[in-house]
Amino acid sequence: MGCGRRCGCWALSELELERARHQATLEENTRYQRHIEELRDELSTLHSTVGELERRYSDLSARYRTTVASLDEVNDTTIRLKDHSTDLVDENRRLRTNCEKLEEDVRVMREELENARTHAEEEHRRRVSSEVSLSRDLADAERKCHVKLRRAHSLHDMDKQHLRHDLDRLQHALLREKQNHQMTLRNLYRHYPYPTCSLHRVYNCHDCYHDPMLLD
Repeated sequence: MGCGRRCGCWALSELELERARHQATLEENTRYQRHIEELRDELSTLHSTVGELERRYSDLSARYRTTVASLDEVNDTTIRLKDHSTDLVDENRRLRTNCEKLEEDVRVMREELENARTHAEEEHRRRVSSEVSLSRDLADAERKCHVKLRRAHSLHDMDKQHLRHDLDRLQHALLREKQNHQMTLRNLYRHYPYPTCSLHRVYNCHDCYHDPMLLD
């Protein structure tokens, strides 16, 4: 017989190819899972960054309220000191200087607070956009993994069925060839009752006649 689809070597070769394809699919699924874990880690980092910005915003808000309260107290003190004598002019000047400094600090803090609020809003929008994008990528990656896994299982099952069918056919053909071989040997023995056995170098070899496979 030839060494094509009727040979057991072809079935083993196809099985090895299927195993290689299955292993490649498993490795690709592992890469996708690793990519999913990296996306989840990036999302966790974004959550931590937003939390830090929110804490900074809260701290700046508290400092701003404290500074505004101090400024109100200084303004009240300045108003009361205006009614005093000229001996308090230096004190008023000092308080006014402190007031101006506090006002400058309030202005700077207000700018910092506004910048922090703007940055927090931008970071929030970026985080929301990143979450949507990551969720979409995660869903797409999971969908592709499931589709490829189902396709691989389906191809694997189909190839197993084909291999079983070919194996059964080869076994049936081998059994038929054995039967034909035995019939041929018996016919030869019937027509030539004293054949010479090339294996044992004797006439009318009893072992070869009753076990034709020894002559294969």
